[in-house]
Amino acid sequence: MKIARYLSSAGSERLGIVTSLLGCELLVDVAKAAAIRSGPSTPSSVMGLIEGEAPAMDATRELLLWASHRQDPAWMDDPDCVQWLTPVPPKSMICAGRNFGRHKMESMKGNLVSGSKLHSDFPTGFVKLGRTLVPHKSQVKRPKDVLDFDYEVEIVLVLGKAIDVDSDIEPSSAIFGYTIFNDLSAREWQLREMHNGMIMLGKNFPGFGPLGPYILTADEVPDPNGLVLWLKVNGELRQHSDCRDLIFDFERMVAFWSRFGLVPGDLISTGTPEGVALHHKPDPSAWYLKPGDRVEAGVDGIGVLETFIV
Repeated sequence: MKIARYLSSAGSERLGIVTSLLGCELLVDVAKAAAIRSGPSTPSSVMGLIEGEAPAMDATRELLLWASHRQDPAWMDDPDCVQWLTPVPPKSMICAGRNFGRHKMESMKGNLVSGSKLHSDFPTGFVKLGRTLVPHKSQVKRPKDVLDFDYEVEIVLVLGKAIDVDSDIEPSSAIFGYTIFNDLSAREWQLREMHNGMIMLGKNFPGFGPLGPYILTADEVPDPNGLVLWLKVNGELRQHSDCRDLIFDFERMVAFWSRFGLVPGDLISTGTPEGVALHHKPDPSAWYLKPGDRVEAGVDGIGVLETFIV
């Protein structure tokens, strides 16, 4: 299933499931459809669906099948007309760094931080604060003191089960689904911070975490390493790769970061493939994001995350 979280016209949070009608993508408002149909109880929120595990998923699939056959406009919403929310309520996100092989190589050629170690035997990463996360179609302001404003398309896995270092479940079974992320970055600040052995402000200005629009459930992704991700700025392709180039795959990232004690709704990102503005030679300035730019971050099978720079 493809799952959306958005606001109704009255301002209440809605759980939407994607369906198709005459080739058009529509959202089935789960709560509205469930109010008409008598049947198993269904969740009314994304977190209710995630935390309800298999029974909630089964009941929602049954409802979707029923609603899709009836195609009543009373419980259908047009994705082009809704006000989007982040796919799960904003939480802190664990972000991988230099986790695609070719991006690691372009970073090494750039020699960004003298003497820095680009990788070890476990993932490198940083935290994206929950307050930075913004939904599909957001306007993101370029900070006044930032000119080197960069893009990074990534895939984010959404945790569906609690897992820690002592858990006896397979890390892959803790993954509920996958969504799209654009890890916006202030390179001036990031590079200065990296000399201090840290990354924080350069990744956490307001709005630096566009996320969405959909979660694609893990049962529809038999081989996550085959997921293809790409990014365009004003229609121009800047990044394109698949997850076979990952250094630490999804399961290994869950296993490693489970040392934090992960819970349903937590987010882990893959890192980005090659093609970021920072590494364009000889002068990256023309590639950085500027007010007026439209950024599309896509993952085949999930959707396209749009962001507007102001």
